[in-house]
Amino acid sequence: MRLTIYTDYSLRLLMYLALKEDGLATIAEVAQSYGVSKNHLMKVAYQLGVAGYIETIRGRSGGLRLAKSP
Repeated sequence: MRLTIYTDYSLRLLMYLALKEDGLATIAEVAQSYGVSKNHLMKVAYQLGVAGYIETIRGRSGGLRLAKSP
């Protein structure tokens, strides 16, 4: 089975957020952890937020988290 880069980044982001125990994660943190492009990860995070899989919190202490428990 072949995955697109977009799908690969989506799955990586969801897995990272599922394993994150202490709350919010930033896009920069996830991008650095996996060594992927921050700009591509922003597009993925936006679409996952629109689909309702993750919650995005804006602002200084914002970040990403899963919308539902894993």
